Amino acid sequence: MEITIYSNFRQNLKSFLDMVLSTRAPLFVSRAKGEDVVVISKSDYESMQETLYLLSSSKNAERLFKGIKESRNIEKVNAKNVSYWINGSHLHESMGRLSPLAKNR
Repeated sequence: MEITIYSNFRQNLKSFLDMVLSTRAPLFVSRAKGEDVVVISKSDYESMQETLYLLSSSKNAERLFKGIKESRNIEKVNAKNVSYWINGSHLHESMGRLSPLAKNR
């Protein structure tokens, strides 16, 4: 996260806003008097608001986390299957059945 002071932010407003939009990283603006602020893009803000809304219901949050966990387990299984088929004999056997060159060997 980029950090700047208020006077520098004010003097370079456009470049700081462009940076926030291009990097998708928040900008921390420190102020001598008053509370500090964080600048983020509108789309990042909307995404955070949507996430907070979806997680505000404990039932919905539970379903979302369960779905994420199941998705990650499926990805792990699929990655293992791909590795097995690439590195294991099944790929070589299937290539032998499909490839006329392999049959001649």
